[in-house]
Amino acid sequence: MDFEGLLGVRRRAAREELAETVRALAAQQEPHSKAIPMAPLHAFYEPRLYSQLVLGGFPSMTADQLLLAATPGEETAFSVLTDDEGVIHLPGLGRYATEHRSGALSVHRVPETGALELEGGDETYAIEPAGFVPGTRIELAERLDPLLRTFLEMYIDEPEKLTVVSDGSVYLPQIGRALEVIAAVSPGYHQALVESLRAVLLFRHPTAESFAALGMHGMIFLNVPEGASADYFVEELVHQGGHVLFSEATLHRGDFFRVDPESALSEIIGQEDPRNVYDAFHGLFTEHMEYQIVLGALDDGPVLADERPSFEEHLRSVAARHQRDLRLIEPHADKVFTELGNEVFTAFQQTYEQAARSHPGLFGGPTDAEELLRELIAIPSVNPLLPGSEGVPDERDMAAFVAERLRTAGVEVHTQEISAGRCNVIARLPRAGEADDNVVLLSAHMDTYPAGGPRAAYEPVGDGRTLYGRGSADAKGSLAAMMTAFLQAAAEPNRREAYLAATVDEECLLRGVRGLAAHGMRPTLGITGEPTLLAPVAAQKGIVRGTFLVSGPPCHAAYPADVTAVSCAAELVGAVGRLNTTLGARPGHSSLGSPTVTVTRLDSSGGMNLSAAEVTVAFDARFLPGTTGEEFATSMESDLRELLPTHVDFTLQPLAFVSPPNEASSSDPLVAEFYAVVRDVAGTCEPEAFAYGSEAGVLAEFCRASLVFGPGDARCSHAETEGVELGQLTAATEIYRSILLGVQP
Repeated sequence: MDFEGLLGVRRRAAREELAETVRALAAQQEPHSKAIPMAPLHAFYEPRLYSQLVLGGFPSMTADQLLLAATPGEETAFSVLTDDEGVIHLPGLGRYATEHRSGALSVHRVPETGALELEGGDETYAIEPAGFVPGTRIELAERLDPLLRTFLEMYIDEPEKLTVVSDGSVYLPQIGRALEVIAAVSPGYHQALVESLRAVLLFRHPTAESFAALGMHGMIFLNVPEGASADYFVEELVHQGGHVLFSEATLHRGDFFRVDPESALSEIIGQEDPRNVYDAFHGLFTEHMEYQIVLGALDDGPVLADERPSFEEHLRSVAARHQRDLRLIEPHADKVFTELGNEVFTAFQQTYEQAARSHPGLFGGPTDAEELLRELIAIPSVNPLLPGSEGVPDERDMAAFVAERLRTAGVEVHTQEISAGRCNVIARLPRAGEADDNVVLLSAHMDTYPAGGPRAAYEPVGDGRTLYGRGSADAKGSLAAMMTAFLQAAAEPNRREAYLAATVDEECLLRGVRGLAAHGMRPTLGITGEPTLLAPVAAQKGIVRGTFLVSGPPCHAAYPADVTAVSCAAELVGAVGRLNTTLGARPGHSSLGSPTVTVTRLDSSGGMNLSAAEVTVAFDARFLPGTTGEEFATSMESDLRELLPTHVDFTLQPLAFVSPPNEASSSDPLVAEFYAVVRDVAGTCEPEAFAYGSEAGVLAEFCRASLVFGPGDARCSHAETEGVELGQLTAATEIYRSILLGVQP
């Protein structure tokens, strides 16, 4: 998009309008200021002045003090305030240390030295000059002056955890290099940034994102990681600086929107989204400029060879976000935008489509599983049958994202509707090169439980070692690793025939994986992704859930009966305990132990003083390989009748849910190969068994062998803290890739 041509005139006009507005506010609020009538118009771009006047509540500096760096009148006395350490801050000029703590002083500046002299006194204060980004007038703030501290306390959660990078000058080479890259790609955008950015503050905080806020217009705040390189600053200067530029260009919002710009985006697009319409428009612009600049840097040569991987990774990430936002808004564009707004939005679309056609390899999505997992976590995909799912999107947005990401990479994809709007995504890679004729299926479910605490939300949170978020372990970590491995394998000259399935409804009824059986694929090995701490799970119990209906004569509590449905239900519950003892005494499975039956709920139609005629006893039974859920339920009913007296009248109701058991033999060649790959990549391979539910039993019905395997810990599933260690995510990706390629260790 031609930013200067489409929005540049508006941006420059808006800057003058903003400066005139701030000048008028300053004169109105401090009519006796000597600096205001003397300062040139550009002085009123000062971010701290804008914040103090527009937001209010910042009594830490006078207008004189905020404008003093831009006023030439050294003979004029100016009013300034000192902070609680006795320091006078002159934004854009520097700092002066005095002995007057939290006081008001009248001073004038000595132009030859920059010193401040106390009016009517004999004190002179030497300046500690402000630092600037080389070649610009962008101040590098390395200390929180009182106004910045107050602003950040209002803007950032847990501000006490924030620390300013006091040696920010160590990053000046990287910032300078970033500006060189931007200037080489887009001189106009570079010039706009240099004009509009007045200050940069580098900080560190465990959760806060980098930001640019209207309340400190012209200043950006970057949460800079240790060792940040030039690619980081290219991203942030274009992104956060872009917010400043776009705020200027869209100062008159009514020129762009038919709807209230503050309207919730979710009300427009019909699905959950935390942004308002204007914020989403802002996001489209900054995403657009980020990939434009990064792509230009890669194409035009200013990026060094050792910088290319990080620039390419960032390009894939931001392009994927941009594509998703374009597709969210495109169906509603005519409703949202005026003719001018639509012109800008169309420019975003056209530029993206042209770039994607020209660079399909770079716009095919991230090859990095961590970045992909972040994107997956950020798309809510809650099973709609679960409590707390009301108002939260189900798997359909996730399925659309997965399908589009795979299609964009040139992979054959189709969707399989399981229930209204809820679809499996099935991708296929044909056999290539000298690979053998084994067929591998990688399958992971998309549905999750509703969000929990801050580390089980729909926003990814990382601490450098672990990535947290709802679904990160169960089972989006597996899905991200599988998708990454699948796309990597797609580029290899030798690979096995393979399928990738992203399924719905694992958390409730297994309808998605049951639908795969009707697809017609017949894999040699099926691997279902679940958090197993990188241990292959070769055996698991089956699950059967159902109810017994216990009957008995109703009676009033005033005339109790010896036998009632309730007393019979109590006897049935006791018999279940004895049945577990009996089952435990029989020969069991070497890894899974014995079958078990658990009573999970009792329901009745009884009242406070009326004994029920019927009691429903719900159960969850875990049974062993070698039998079916129906067979085990029938056997369980028979055993219970032998354990109960004849007066206990109960019947087994139609079963509510059955999940088949699974057992894979290590003698199966592909299972043995998978174990060898796990050992080679992870350093150890100890196949395990579990009594949890998974899709593996259903896969075993149409795969020669079925395993459960993935990154993460099952104990985190559905919990208030859910995360995946990034080392496990990387290892899982390599293991999946290896089995797709037929790589022997």
